[in-house]
Amino acid sequence: MNFEELLARYKDGTATEEEKAIVESELEKYASIEDYYAEQLPDEFMDSGETNKEDSTDKSFETENINKMVNRRLGKVVLVSVLIIIFLYVGIFYGLSNIVDQFYYDPTEVTQSDEEDFYQTDFSFDMDAYISLNMPGYVNSSFTIQESKGFGTYETGYFLKDLFTQNDTLHFVDVKRGRPENFYGGIFDRIPRFSIREGFDDVYSPLPEDASEQTLDVMEISKQQINNKTIKYIEELNNLSYASMTIAFDEDLTMSELYQLIEEYPELDFKWAGVRTTEPGKRWRDDQPMHLIGFVPDTNAEPSSSMEPDPEKYPLFSLDDVWLDANGAPEEFFPEAYETHFTSRLSWLKDREEFVRIFDYNADKTEFYADSLNYVEENGVETYGVLVYGTAESFSENLENLPYDKLIINEVDSSKPSVNIYFD
Repeated sequence: MNFEELLARYKDGTATEEEKAIVESELEKYASIEDYYAEQLPDEFMDSGETNKEDSTDKSFETENINKMVNRRLGKVVLVSVLIIIFLYVGIFYGLSNIVDQFYYDPTEVTQSDEEDFYQTDFSFDMDAYISLNMPGYVNSSFTIQESKGFGTYETGYFLKDLFTQNDTLHFVDVKRGRPENFYGGIFDRIPRFSIREGFDDVYSPLPEDASEQTLDVMEISKQQINNKTIKYIEELNNLSYASMTIAFDEDLTMSELYQLIEEYPELDFKWAGVRTTEPGKRWRDDQPMHLIGFVPDTNAEPSSSMEPDPEKYPLFSLDDVWLDANGAPEEFFPEAYETHFTSRLSWLKDREEFVRIFDYNADKTEFYADSLNYVEENGVETYGVLVYGTAESFSENLENLPYDKLIINEVDSSKPSVNIYFD
Protein backbone atom coordinates (compact mmCIF):
# COMPACT_ATOMS: atom_id res chain seq x y z
CA MET A 1 0.00 0.00 0.00
CA ASN A 2 1.47 3.40 -1.02
CA PHE A 3 1.43 6.56 1.08
CA GLU A 4 -1.43 8.11 -0.89
CA GLU A 5 -3.69 5.16 -0.01
CA LEU A 6 -2.55 5.30 3.62
CA LEU A 7 -3.37 9.04 3.71
CA ALA A 8 -6.84 8.36 2.28
CA ARG A 9 -7.52 5.71 4.93
CA TYR A 10 -6.15 8.10 7.57
CA LYS A 11 -8.52 10.85 6.51
CA ASP A 12 -11.67 8.66 6.44
CA GLY A 13 -10.85 7.04 9.83
CA THR A 14 -10.34 3.45 8.62
CA ALA A 15 -6.58 3.29 9.18
CA THR A 16 -5.16 0.95 11.84
CA GLU A 17 -3.11 2.28 14.72
CA GLU A 18 0.06 1.21 12.92
CA GLU A 19 -1.03 2.95 9.72
CA LYS A 20 -1.90 6.08 11.69
CA ALA A 21 1.56 6.10 13.20
CA ILE A 22 3.19 5.87 9.74
CA VAL A 23 1.10 8.73 8.32
CA GLU A 24 1.65 11.00 11.32
CA SER A 25 5.38 10.31 11.19
CA GLU A 26 5.51 11.29 7.50
CA LEU A 27 3.45 14.43 8.11
CA GLU A 28 5.76 15.53 10.89
CA LYS A 29 8.72 14.91 8.55
CA TYR A 30 7.19 17.14 5.84
CA ALA A 31 6.33 19.79 8.43
CA SER A 32 9.97 19.84 9.58
CA ILE A 33 11.14 20.37 5.99
CA GLU A 34 8.65 23.23 5.52
CA ASP A 35 9.86 24.81 8.78
CA TYR A 36 13.43 24.67 7.52
CA TYR A 37 12.64 26.51 4.26
CA ALA A 38 10.36 29.00 5.89
CA GLU A 39 12.90 30.15 8.50
CA GLN A 40 14.29 32.80 6.11
CA LEU A 41 10.88 34.49 5.77
CA PRO A 42 9.74 36.95 8.46
CA ASP A 43 7.35 35.51 11.03
CA GLU A 44 4.76 38.22 10.36
CA PHE A 45 4.36 36.96 6.78
CA MET A 46 4.09 33.29 7.66
CA ASP A 47 1.89 32.54 10.63
CA SER A 48 2.43 28.87 11.51
CA GLY A 49 -0.93 28.49 13.28
CA GLU A 50 0.49 26.17 15.99
CA THR A 51 -2.08 24.37 18.19
CA ASN A 52 -1.95 22.37 21.36
CA LYS A 53 -1.48 18.77 20.24
CA GLU A 54 -2.37 17.31 23.61
CA ASP A 55 -5.87 18.90 23.49
CA SER A 56 -6.57 17.90 19.88
CA THR A 57 -8.23 14.84 18.57
CA ASP A 58 -6.47 12.66 16.00
CA LYS A 59 -8.60 14.13 13.19
CA SER A 60 -7.95 17.76 14.21
CA PHE A 61 -4.23 16.99 14.49
CA GLU A 62 -4.24 15.57 10.97
CA THR A 63 -6.21 18.55 9.60
CA GLU A 64 -4.01 21.13 11.27
CA ASN A 65 -0.82 19.56 9.92
CA ILE A 66 -2.21 19.45 6.38
CA ASN A 67 -3.43 23.06 6.66
CA LYS A 68 -0.05 24.00 7.98
CA MET A 69 1.68 22.60 4.91
CA VAL A 70 -0.81 24.09 2.44
CA ASN A 71 -0.80 27.53 4.08
CA ARG A 72 2.96 27.68 4.12
CA ARG A 73 3.22 26.77 0.46
CA LEU A 74 0.44 29.14 -0.61
CA GLY A 75 1.89 31.91 1.53
CA LYS A 76 5.29 31.52 -0.04
CA VAL A 77 3.82 31.52 -3.55
CA VAL A 78 1.72 34.61 -2.86
CA LEU A 79 4.61 36.46 -1.21
CA VAL A 80 7.02 35.64 -4.00
CA SER A 81 4.41 36.72 -6.59
CA VAL A 82 3.86 40.03 -4.82
CA LEU A 83 7.60 40.66 -4.55
CA ILE A 84 8.08 39.87 -8.23
CA ILE A 85 5.31 42.32 -9.17
CA ILE A 86 6.83 45.02 -6.97
CA PHE A 87 10.31 44.47 -8.40
CA LEU A 88 8.97 44.52 -11.95
CA TYR A 89 7.01 47.72 -11.30
CA VAL A 90 9.97 49.46 -9.68
CA GLY A 91 12.31 48.24 -12.38
CA ILE A 92 10.06 49.31 -15.24
CA PHE A 93 8.97 52.63 -13.73
CA TYR A 94 12.31 53.81 -12.40
CA GLY A 95 14.59 51.96 -14.76
CA LEU A 96 12.91 52.21 -18.14
CA SER A 97 11.24 55.51 -17.19
CA ASN A 98 14.61 57.08 -16.41
CA ILE A 99 15.92 55.93 -19.77
CA VAL A 100 12.95 57.53 -21.57
CA ASP A 101 13.42 60.74 -19.55
CA GLN A 102 16.92 61.16 -20.98
CA PHE A 103 15.51 61.82 -24.46
CA TYR A 104 13.25 64.75 -23.52
CA TYR A 105 13.27 68.11 -21.78
CA ASP A 106 13.33 67.59 -18.02
CA PRO A 107 11.96 70.56 -15.99
CA THR A 108 13.09 68.91 -12.74
CA GLU A 109 16.75 69.00 -13.79
CA VAL A 110 19.17 70.88 -11.54
CA THR A 111 22.55 71.70 -13.09
CA GLN A 112 23.31 75.15 -11.73
CA SER A 113 23.24 74.62 -7.97
CA ASP A 114 25.98 73.22 -5.74
CA GLU A 115 23.85 73.41 -2.62
CA GLU A 116 22.37 70.18 -1.26
CA ASP A 117 19.49 71.60 0.74
CA PHE A 118 18.84 74.76 -1.30
CA TYR A 119 18.63 74.62 -5.04
CA GLN A 120 16.69 76.02 -7.99
CA THR A 121 15.69 74.05 -11.05
CA ASP A 122 16.87 75.04 -14.50
CA PHE A 123 13.19 75.37 -15.41
CA SER A 124 12.88 78.22 -12.91
CA PHE A 125 15.77 80.06 -14.56
CA ASP A 126 14.16 79.35 -17.94
CA MET A 127 10.99 81.11 -16.86
CA ASP A 128 12.88 84.04 -15.29
CA ALA A 129 14.74 84.72 -18.52
CA TYR A 130 11.93 84.02 -20.94
CA ILE A 131 9.26 86.15 -19.27
CA SER A 132 11.46 89.17 -18.53
CA LEU A 133 12.86 89.27 -22.07
CA ASN A 134 9.70 88.55 -24.05
CA MET A 135 6.78 89.82 -21.98
CA PRO A 136 6.88 93.54 -21.19
CA GLY A 137 5.20 94.26 -17.87
CA TYR A 138 5.43 90.71 -16.50
CA VAL A 139 7.89 88.69 -14.43
CA ASN A 140 8.14 85.19 -13.00
CA SER A 141 7.09 86.21 -9.53
CA SER A 142 7.75 83.16 -7.40
CA PHE A 143 8.87 79.55 -7.37
CA THR A 144 8.06 77.15 -10.17
CA ILE A 145 6.37 73.76 -9.89
CA GLN A 146 7.80 70.70 -11.56
CA GLU A 147 6.97 67.05 -10.89
CA SER A 148 7.92 63.97 -12.87
CA LYS A 149 5.14 61.55 -13.81
CA GLY A 150 7.49 59.12 -15.51
CA PHE A 151 8.36 58.27 -19.10
CA GLY A 152 9.16 61.84 -20.14
CA THR A 153 5.94 63.29 -18.72
CA TYR A 154 5.91 66.19 -16.23
CA GLU A 155 3.51 68.53 -14.49
CA THR A 156 4.82 72.09 -14.34
CA GLY A 157 3.54 75.40 -13.02
CA TYR A 158 4.69 79.00 -12.71
CA PHE A 159 3.48 82.27 -11.21
CA LEU A 160 3.08 85.13 -13.68
CA LYS A 161 3.03 88.58 -12.11
CA ASP A 162 1.44 91.58 -13.83
CA LEU A 163 3.61 94.53 -12.77
CA PHE A 164 0.83 97.01 -13.53
CA THR A 165 -1.87 95.45 -11.35
CA GLN A 166 0.58 93.59 -9.03
CA ASN A 167 -1.58 90.47 -9.46
CA ASP A 168 -0.03 86.99 -9.40
CA THR A 169 -1.62 84.17 -11.37
CA LEU A 170 -0.66 80.50 -11.24
CA HIS A 171 -0.55 78.64 -14.55
CA PHE A 172 -0.04 74.93 -15.15
CA VAL A 173 1.46 73.19 -18.17
CA ASP A 174 1.79 69.45 -18.76
CA VAL A 175 4.89 68.51 -20.71
CA LYS A 176 4.59 65.10 -22.37
CA ARG A 177 7.71 63.88 -24.10
CA GLY A 178 8.76 67.30 -25.32
CA ARG A 179 5.30 68.69 -26.12
CA PRO A 180 3.16 71.09 -24.04
CA GLU A 181 -0.35 69.93 -23.15
CA ASN A 182 -3.26 71.33 -21.10
CA PHE A 183 -1.92 74.88 -21.10
CA TYR A 184 -4.21 77.88 -20.83
CA GLY A 185 -3.35 81.57 -20.69
CA GLY A 186 -0.17 82.82 -19.11
CA ILE A 187 2.84 82.87 -21.42
CA PHE A 188 0.75 81.17 -24.11
CA ASP A 189 -1.75 84.04 -24.17
CA ARG A 190 -1.39 86.69 -26.86
CA ILE A 191 -1.80 89.61 -24.44
CA PRO A 192 1.40 89.19 -22.37
CA ARG A 193 3.40 88.55 -25.52
CA PHE A 194 2.17 91.31 -27.80
CA SER A 195 0.26 93.77 -25.61
CA ILE A 196 2.61 96.70 -26.29
CA ARG A 197 3.53 95.93 -29.90
CA GLU A 198 1.53 98.86 -31.28
CA GLY A 199 3.88 101.33 -29.62
CA PHE A 200 6.87 99.73 -31.32
CA ASP A 201 5.42 99.14 -34.79
CA ASP A 202 8.44 100.81 -36.39
CA VAL A 203 10.63 98.08 -34.86
CA TYR A 204 8.25 95.16 -35.22
CA SER A 205 7.13 95.96 -38.76
CA PRO A 206 9.48 98.54 -40.31
CA LEU A 207 8.61 100.15 -43.60
CA PRO A 208 10.50 98.81 -46.62
CA GLU A 209 13.65 100.70 -47.61
CA ASP A 210 12.10 101.76 -50.89
CA ALA A 211 8.97 103.26 -49.26
CA SER A 212 7.84 106.43 -51.03
CA GLU A 213 8.02 109.89 -49.54
CA GLN A 214 4.25 110.02 -49.55
CA THR A 215 4.04 106.85 -47.47
CA LEU A 216 6.58 108.23 -45.00
CA ASP A 217 4.64 111.51 -44.69
CA VAL A 218 1.35 109.69 -44.09
CA MET A 219 2.96 107.56 -41.38
CA GLU A 220 4.44 110.64 -39.70
CA ILE A 221 1.10 112.47 -39.71
CA SER A 222 -0.64 109.43 -38.25
CA LYS A 223 1.99 109.20 -35.51
CA GLN A 224 1.52 112.86 -34.55
CA GLN A 225 -2.23 112.43 -34.36
CA ILE A 226 -1.81 109.46 -32.03
CA ASN A 227 0.60 111.40 -29.81
CA ASN A 228 -1.72 114.43 -29.57
CA LYS A 229 -4.65 112.18 -28.71
CA THR A 230 -2.60 110.41 -26.04
CA ILE A 231 -1.46 113.65 -24.39
CA LYS A 232 -4.99 115.06 -24.42
CA TYR A 233 -6.40 111.88 -22.92
CA ILE A 234 -3.83 111.91 -20.10
CA GLU A 235 -4.61 115.55 -19.29
CA GLU A 236 -8.32 114.78 -18.99
CA LEU A 237 -7.79 111.94 -16.52
CA ASN A 238 -8.04 112.34 -12.77
CA ASN A 239 -4.57 113.16 -11.43
CA LEU A 240 -4.55 109.95 -9.36
CA SER A 241 -5.40 107.70 -12.31
CA TYR A 242 -2.66 105.17 -12.98
CA ALA A 243 -1.59 104.48 -16.56
CA SER A 244 0.63 102.09 -18.50
CA MET A 245 2.32 103.77 -21.45
CA THR A 246 4.64 102.64 -24.22
CA ILE A 247 7.19 105.28 -25.20
CA ALA A 248 9.18 104.81 -28.42
CA PHE A 249 12.24 107.06 -28.53
CA ASP A 250 13.10 109.35 -31.42
CA GLU A 251 16.63 107.92 -31.25
CA ASP A 252 18.02 104.84 -29.55
CA LEU A 253 19.46 105.43 -26.08
CA THR A 254 22.60 103.89 -24.65
CA MET A 255 22.39 102.26 -21.24
CA SER A 256 24.00 105.35 -19.69
CA GLU A 257 21.35 107.56 -21.26
CA LEU A 258 18.60 105.19 -20.12
CA TYR A 259 19.88 105.24 -16.55
CA GLN A 260 20.03 109.06 -16.58
CA LEU A 261 16.45 109.16 -17.87
CA ILE A 262 15.23 106.83 -15.10
CA GLU A 263 17.01 108.92 -12.47
CA GLU A 264 15.67 112.18 -13.89
CA TYR A 265 12.05 111.04 -13.60
CA PRO A 266 11.74 109.11 -10.29
CA GLU A 267 7.96 109.59 -10.25
CA LEU A 268 7.71 107.35 -13.33
CA ASP A 269 8.19 103.57 -13.08
CA PHE A 270 10.31 102.21 -15.92
CA LYS A 271 9.31 98.53 -16.08
CA TRP A 272 10.77 97.28 -19.36
CA ALA A 273 13.27 98.49 -21.93
CA GLY A 274 13.23 97.12 -25.47
CA VAL A 275 16.69 96.34 -26.86
CA ARG A 276 17.72 96.85 -30.47
CA THR A 277 18.75 93.48 -31.93
CA THR A 278 18.95 94.33 -35.66
CA GLU A 279 19.89 97.34 -37.74
CA PRO A 280 17.20 100.06 -37.47
CA GLY A 281 14.59 99.70 -40.19
CA LYS A 282 15.36 96.02 -40.78
CA ARG A 283 13.81 92.76 -39.71
CA TRP A 284 15.69 89.92 -38.10
CA ARG A 285 15.27 87.95 -41.34
CA ASP A 286 13.26 88.73 -44.43
CA ASP A 287 11.27 85.51 -44.09
CA GLN A 288 10.81 85.76 -40.31
CA PRO A 289 8.76 88.08 -38.08
CA MET A 290 10.60 90.57 -35.94
CA HIS A 291 10.67 89.79 -32.21
CA LEU A 292 10.66 92.42 -29.47
CA ILE A 293 12.88 91.54 -26.54
CA GLY A 294 14.29 93.56 -23.67
CA PHE A 295 14.86 93.57 -19.92
CA VAL A 296 13.41 94.85 -16.66
CA PRO A 297 15.53 97.78 -15.35
CA ASP A 298 13.72 97.80 -11.98
CA THR A 299 15.77 95.89 -9.37
CA ASN A 300 12.68 95.42 -7.21
CA ALA A 301 10.41 93.94 -9.86
CA GLU A 302 11.52 90.33 -9.39
CA PRO A 303 11.79 88.51 -6.06
CA SER A 304 15.32 88.31 -4.64
CA SER A 305 16.99 84.92 -4.68
CA SER A 306 20.34 83.57 -3.55
CA MET A 307 20.18 80.93 -6.29
CA GLU A 308 21.73 81.92 -9.62
CA PRO A 309 23.10 80.08 -12.66
CA ASP A 310 26.85 79.77 -13.16
CA PRO A 311 28.06 83.34 -12.42
CA GLU A 312 31.03 83.00 -14.75
CA LYS A 313 28.93 81.99 -17.73
CA TYR A 314 25.79 83.98 -16.84
CA PRO A 315 26.97 86.94 -14.71
CA LEU A 316 24.42 89.18 -13.05
CA PHE A 317 21.55 86.91 -14.11
CA SER A 318 19.55 88.67 -11.39
CA LEU A 319 19.81 92.47 -11.68
CA ASP A 320 19.26 92.78 -7.93
CA ASP A 321 22.76 91.35 -7.45
CA VAL A 322 24.21 94.58 -8.82
CA TRP A 323 24.46 95.85 -5.25
CA LEU A 324 26.66 92.99 -4.05
CA ASP A 325 29.90 94.11 -5.70
CA ALA A 326 29.01 97.69 -6.55
CA ASN A 327 31.77 100.29 -6.22
CA GLY A 328 31.51 104.01 -6.86
CA ALA A 329 28.42 105.98 -7.85
CA PRO A 330 25.39 104.12 -9.31
CA GLU A 331 25.62 106.03 -12.60
CA GLU A 332 29.05 104.46 -13.05
CA PHE A 333 28.12 100.79 -12.59
CA PHE A 334 24.41 100.61 -13.40
CA PRO A 335 24.68 101.10 -17.20
CA GLU A 336 27.18 98.25 -17.42
CA ALA A 337 24.95 96.17 -15.12
CA TYR A 338 22.02 96.65 -17.52
CA GLU A 339 24.12 95.37 -20.41
CA THR A 340 25.50 92.41 -18.45
CA HIS A 341 22.09 91.44 -17.11
CA PHE A 342 20.42 91.54 -20.52
CA THR A 343 23.15 89.61 -22.34
CA SER A 344 23.30 87.06 -19.50
CA ARG A 345 19.62 86.18 -19.79
CA LEU A 346 19.81 86.26 -23.57
CA SER A 347 22.75 83.82 -23.42
CA TRP A 348 20.80 81.56 -21.11
CA LEU A 349 17.85 81.30 -23.50
CA LYS A 350 20.18 80.78 -26.44
CA ASP A 351 21.56 77.73 -24.61
CA ARG A 352 18.12 76.37 -23.69
CA GLU A 353 16.95 75.08 -27.05
CA GLU A 354 14.59 72.41 -25.66
CA PHE A 355 12.81 74.88 -23.40
CA VAL A 356 12.44 77.42 -26.20
CA ARG A 357 11.05 74.80 -28.56
CA ILE A 358 8.36 73.81 -26.03
CA PHE A 359 7.41 77.10 -24.38
CA ASP A 360 8.24 79.84 -26.87
CA TYR A 361 5.68 80.90 -29.46
CA ASN A 362 8.17 80.51 -32.31
CA ALA A 363 10.32 77.42 -32.82
CA ASP A 364 13.04 79.46 -34.53
CA LYS A 365 13.57 81.77 -31.59
CA THR A 366 16.77 79.96 -30.50
CA GLU A 367 18.41 81.16 -33.71
CA PHE A 368 16.97 84.62 -33.09
CA TYR A 369 18.45 84.69 -29.59
CA ALA A 370 21.85 83.67 -30.96
CA ASP A 371 21.74 86.31 -33.71
CA SER A 372 20.58 88.95 -31.21
CA LEU A 373 23.44 88.12 -28.89
CA ASN A 374 25.92 88.50 -31.72
CA TYR A 375 24.39 91.86 -32.65
CA VAL A 376 24.56 93.40 -29.17
CA GLU A 377 28.08 92.09 -28.63
CA GLU A 378 29.16 93.89 -31.81
CA ASN A 379 27.02 97.04 -31.49
CA GLY A 380 26.36 97.39 -27.78
CA VAL A 381 23.08 97.30 -25.88
CA GLU A 382 20.80 100.18 -26.86
CA THR A 383 17.09 100.70 -26.26
CA TYR A 384 14.50 101.86 -28.79
CA GLY A 385 11.77 102.44 -26.20
CA VAL A 386 10.36 101.66 -22.77
CA LEU A 387 7.25 100.59 -20.90
CA VAL A 388 6.46 103.11 -18.16
CA TYR A 389 3.85 103.29 -15.39
CA GLY A 390 2.78 106.44 -13.58
CA THR A 391 -0.08 108.60 -12.43
CA ALA A 392 -1.82 110.87 -14.90
CA GLU A 393 -0.36 113.81 -13.03
CA SER A 394 3.23 112.57 -13.34
CA PHE A 395 2.80 111.89 -17.07
CA SER A 396 1.20 115.30 -17.68
CA GLU A 397 4.08 117.06 -15.98
CA ASN A 398 6.87 115.17 -17.74
CA LEU A 399 5.78 113.89 -21.15
CA GLU A 400 6.86 116.96 -23.10
CA ASN A 401 10.39 116.62 -21.72
CA LEU A 402 10.79 112.96 -22.66
CA PRO A 403 12.62 112.11 -25.93
CA TYR A 404 9.60 110.36 -27.43
CA ASP A 405 8.70 109.59 -31.02
CA LYS A 406 5.45 107.76 -30.32
CA LEU A 407 3.18 107.46 -27.26
CA ILE A 408 0.65 104.69 -26.75
CA ILE A 409 -1.53 104.15 -23.67
CA ASN A 410 -1.89 100.45 -22.89
CA GLU A 411 -4.02 100.43 -19.75
CA VAL A 412 -5.55 102.82 -17.21
CA ASP A 413 -6.70 102.15 -13.66
CA SER A 414 -8.47 104.44 -11.21
CA SER A 415 -5.41 104.59 -8.95
CA LYS A 416 -2.02 103.07 -8.35
CA PRO A 417 -2.07 99.62 -6.67
CA SER A 418 -1.76 99.98 -2.91
CA VAL A 419 1.22 97.62 -2.58
CA ASN A 420 3.97 99.46 -0.66
CA ILE A 421 2.14 102.75 -1.20
CA TYR A 422 3.63 104.26 1.97
CA PHE A 423 7.19 103.52 0.87
CA ASP A 424 7.10 105.11 -2.60
